[in-house]
Amino acid sequence: MAAPGNADIAIDRSTGRIIAGDWRQRALVGALDAYGALSRPLMQRGLYKACRLVGSTAWAGYTAQIGLGPDAQVSFPASDPYWNRMLLRSYDHEPEMARFLRLLVGIDYGFVDCGANIGYWSVFVASRAGGGKPVLAIEASAPTFALLAKNVAPHADKITAFHRAILDRSGVKVSLNAAAHEARGIAAAGEASNGESVTSIAIDDLLQQQGWTSRRLVVKLDVEGVEREALAGMEQALRDDALVIYEDHGSDAAHGLTRHVLEERGLAVHLLLDDRIVAISGVGELDAHKRDRTKGYNLIAMRQSSQWPGIIAAQALAA
Repeated sequence: MAAPGNADIAIDRSTGRIIAGDWRQRALVGALDAYGALSRPLMQRGLYKACRLVGSTAWAGYTAQIGLGPDAQVSFPASDPYWNRMLLRSYDHEPEMARFLRLLVGIDYGFVDCGANIGYWSVFVASRAGGGKPVLAIEASAPTFALLAKNVAPHADKITAFHRAILDRSGVKVSLNAAAHEARGIAAAGEASNGESVTSIAIDDLLQQQGWTSRRLVVKLDVEGVEREALAGMEQALRDDALVIYEDHGSDAAHGLTRHVLEERGLAVHLLLDDRIVAISGVGELDAHKRDRTKGYNLIAMRQSSQWPGIIAAQALAA
C-alpha cells in the first residue's frame, strides 16, 4: 500500500496492518475491532453505534484511509461510522461484491458506478486488484462527490466522475433528501430536502455521451429508491446485455425491487453470497437468505438470453 499521505489513521485491508495512527488511535481501533469480532454471532449488532460514538468524540476532524491494494486507496472523514468500520479487521464491506468483481478480473468490461459515494468500488475496479477496468462514477451529493473526486484522481486514466443524479430522464433538476450520505437520494414528494439540488442523467444518455454504447457493461445501481427509474433509463443498455448489480434491502420483507425486476421486467436474477451465486426464480426464495434487516443484499440482473451466466461460470471454473 502507498504511503497514507495526510491520513491520521490508515490501514492496509489486504494485511489488516495499521500503517498510520498514534498509540491512542491504534488502541481505539483495537477496541472496536475486538467488539466487532465478539459481536459476529449477533451480526455485529451495535458496531455502527460504537463506531459513530468513537468517530464523533475521538476522531472528529481526523482523516482515515483504507488500502484495497498497492494502487488502491480511499480516504474519508474518520468520524464517519459508515466507512470507519473499514478500519477494523473484523468488519468486511460487502464481501460478496468483492468476490464477484474478482471473478470478472479477466473479462473486458466497463464499470458504471451509479451512486458511487466516495468511490470505494470505483477505485477497486480500476485498480490492479479489480482488473484495471474503465469506470464511469456518478454521485449526486456535492459533499460526497468532492470526496469521490479526490479518491479517483490517482486513477484519472481509468475513472471519469460525474456530479449527477441517476434518473430515467436527463436534464431534470432534482432535490436531495436529508438522509445520511449512505442513504441520501432524490427527495420524494413531501420529503424534506437537505438543500442540495443536482441535475439528472439517464444511463443510456451517459453511455451515448461517453462513447460506451458498444462496451460490455457492469452497472452498479445504488441509487436509494429510484432503481426503477434508473432501469427505465437504461433500456438500450439492457437490450445490449448489460449486467446490473442492485440491492434488495433486508428491511423489505416483500422484496419489492426484486419483484419488479423478475415479474415486471422479466430479467434473470441471481443473489450474490459470500461463497456462491444463487439463481432466484421467485421472490419467495429470498426469504431464506435475507436474515438481517439492517443489511442490503446484492443481486445481479440481466436479460434472459444473456451471455453473462456462461461468462461467470467460465471465470469461476478458471479461478
